[in-house]
Amino acid sequence: MTPGLDQTERSKRDGMVAQWLALLSHSKKVAGSRCWRGFAPGVLGHLMSLERAGVAQQDQHQSERIQMLKVRAASLRAKRDQLKHQANVIKTLKDKISKNLPFEYDEEDEDDETGGFAALQQSLLTAWKMQLKDLQHAHHLIGGFDLVECKEGKSVCVSFHTAYEGVYLDTYNMELDLMRTVQISRHNIPPSFPLEVLAKQSLQKDLKVFLQTVSQNLNALAARRQQVTLVKDLVGSVEVMESNELCNILVLMCSAQSEPPRAVLCTLEYKDLTQSLPTHVSIESEDKTLSGSAQWKTNQALLLESPAHTALLTMKRMGSIV
Repeated sequence: MTPGLDQTERSKRDGMVAQWLALLSHSKKVAGSRCWRGFAPGVLGHLMSLERAGVAQQDQHQSERIQMLKVRAASLRAKRDQLKHQANVIKTLKDKISKNLPFEYDEEDEDDETGGFAALQQSLLTAWKMQLKDLQHAHHLIGGFDLVECKEGKSVCVSFHTAYEGVYLDTYNMELDLMRTVQISRHNIPPSFPLEVLAKQSLQKDLKVFLQTVSQNLNALAARRQQVTLVKDLVGSVEVMESNELCNILVLMCSAQSEPPRAVLCTLEYKDLTQSLPTHVSIESEDKTLSGSAQWKTNQALLLESPAHTALLTMKRMGSIV
């Protein structure tokens, strides 16, 4: 109950509210029927035509896309077949090159899809370059050598980096001619290094194996040379009596700890040129019993299993040499 209104005023107010509600309901019905009568014949028809046009346009786009995909698929199949043919031709050429067989070329093939012999030669050159780039990426990760393309892709320069015990040493360079057969054009590798032997073994058969073998041999050579330098610098009491350019033989003279001191010749032979440790060690002295003693048997094992400078420093700490 609203405070301040008597029964008469409340009845008057409720009657007015009921009249307003009735008028509002009637006006809505009239407006709705008029809008519907004006809306049905024009707007609905227009909406239906728009819907039909949209469906037709969508069907047209879908049909065009299907046709485009069919053309694309046909183009890719043709490209696939062409690449298969080129790959087979390149493989055949590689096999002939590795076996030193002559090329058989028919002039009628000049107008074929491969572009004739010149195009095949370029494809073969590209294949070599791709193989070399794969090698370059691998050896950038693990170290060994770098590759640089030169002479407009007709050759490649290889740089072999050597190191020992974390110290970078010499760098050697080699230029490889990639036209038809891979050949060594020039290099600055030491003459005593067995480069020709390694080239005959694997240059034409497997370029990857050839480069890895050369890198391994050069690093082993650098390690043996560095060991000779460290012996001279760190072990002053030991004299290097003989060492050659390839460092595959090393003769050391040291003095045994005795009264009086006795001269001992240690000869280290490196028959495996891919390694920096000797394959054979001999001990000689005027004292015939010295080389057969337990102490010098231990020293001999040290020289076989450790770098020369490391073994000599250990022998000095043990009191075997002066």
